[in-house]
Amino acid sequence: MYTFRFPSLSLSKLVLGGFVLAALPLLVAIGSTVSAVDDLAAQSRKTVYSVAQLSQKSFMLMERLSDLERKGKQLLVFDDADMRSAFKAMHEQVQDIVLDLRVRTEDEPLTAQLDQFGSDEAAAYQSVVEAYESRKAKTQGPVQRRSSQGSSAALEKFDGVFQALGMRARALSQAYTVLIDEDVAMLDAHSKTVQDRILVRSAVLVPGAACLVALFTVLITRPIRQLEHAIRQLGSGDYQQPVSVRGPSDLTFLGERLEWLRGRLNALEEAKQQFMRHVSHEVKTPLATIHEGTGLLADEIVGELNPEQKEITQILVSNTQRLERLIAALINFSQANADPAALRREPVDMHALVSEVLDEYQLRLRANELRVDSHLAKIEIEGNREQLRTVVDNLLSNAVKYSPAGGLISIRLCALDHYMELEVGDQGPGIAPEERQQVFEPFFQGSKGRELGIPGTGLGLAIVRECVMSHHGSVELLDAPVGKGTLVRVRIPWCEESAPRLRVRISLPRQGESADV
Repeated sequence: MYTFRFPSLSLSKLVLGGFVLAALPLLVAIGSTVSAVDDLAAQSRKTVYSVAQLSQKSFMLMERLSDLERKGKQLLVFDDADMRSAFKAMHEQVQDIVLDLRVRTEDEPLTAQLDQFGSDEAAAYQSVVEAYESRKAKTQGPVQRRSSQGSSAALEKFDGVFQALGMRARALSQAYTVLIDEDVAMLDAHSKTVQDRILVRSAVLVPGAACLVALFTVLITRPIRQLEHAIRQLGSGDYQQPVSVRGPSDLTFLGERLEWLRGRLNALEEAKQQFMRHVSHEVKTPLATIHEGTGLLADEIVGELNPEQKEITQILVSNTQRLERLIAALINFSQANADPAALRREPVDMHALVSEVLDEYQLRLRANELRVDSHLAKIEIEGNREQLRTVVDNLLSNAVKYSPAGGLISIRLCALDHYMELEVGDQGPGIAPEERQQVFEPFFQGSKGRELGIPGTGLGLAIVRECVMSHHGSVELLDAPVGKGTLVRVRIPWCEESAPRLRVRISLPRQGESADV
């Protein structure tokens, strides 16, 4: 299977490269958006300016035409050179407005209307000037009356001309209103196009940037998860599976160092197990001889002993038995630390197993006047029978050893979704809160047990932990429900496929907190 590799990239370079590549589509999206907005703004400015100019010029055309009509009529009534100059100036303004509108107009029919209006206005202006010149030439003394009558006739004649020009000017104004509406509609359409273009680019570039972020997140976090898995693997005591980390060069180097550490830890673990096995078996043979010899002395087989010799012999016998129990516990602990993969697994009837161990403790229970409250469900799990028996035996042994005379021992075996749950509780002195994180360590004995003079090797719960962990389960130390004593809960999955991460949890009192080991 192909695996993506980074032969020369460090984590910092990968993060920087991922940031640059992920930011690139966003920068392109921002740049295209800015460009589109600038284009829209320029088009908006152009349209607004054009609309304002057309609206202003069309309005000015109407005003100047009205002023031109008034100046023309005044010129026909009054014989004044200033009036003629004002009339001429007004005519030139009208022609300038027409010329300006023609320059700003691209519509050919509207341009033709402007040209026709300009020609008609120029003709009207020329007619008024000719009428004025003709009347001025005829105006002399006695003919004044006829001149006034001629002015009235000229006014009536040019009323129709200026009315026609006014109608053409209003038609032009309406045409420019329509043209302005069209320009505004074009601006709206252009803004809609720009908006759609921005949305399309964003819809492509932003998910692209998100995909790049997701890709580099996976590429960066995958080796970190591999490192985390390797650290958890080493922390749980599993030194058999090689550590393999693939990713940036510095994380790969760190994975190689973890693999080196795994090899060292594995070698040390094997050396420790080998040492414990050899020492335990080597000591067991001479110890058996010592035990047998002290037994012969205590039984006075070789001769009668005086009281002092008997006392010394009893001390030897007692300590020899204690040493034998310690060696047996060491052997059990060594076996519990064996490779979980090498354990022989088979279906185990936990109900029958717990009942069998309880039967073996009947004499000790009667001797200590202990009562047992047991609730055992019919459960079968996949595991190593000897190790599971050791778990039940050690928990029940601790409960019997620490329970006061007449006390109650509770045993509960039930099934959860994917687990078998076993709880063993007693009414003994309990475990001090500050010692609860150490009770699963090898050779640790609680202070209350030492105060009461209860003998022990400090390996019972350590062996329980190792056996439970080899079955991918968990062991918890809880507060007793009655407020006094100890309650130990063991959870083991029915089979390896349903096994969670290995853990040992210590529930702390009062704060309600728990610590994973």
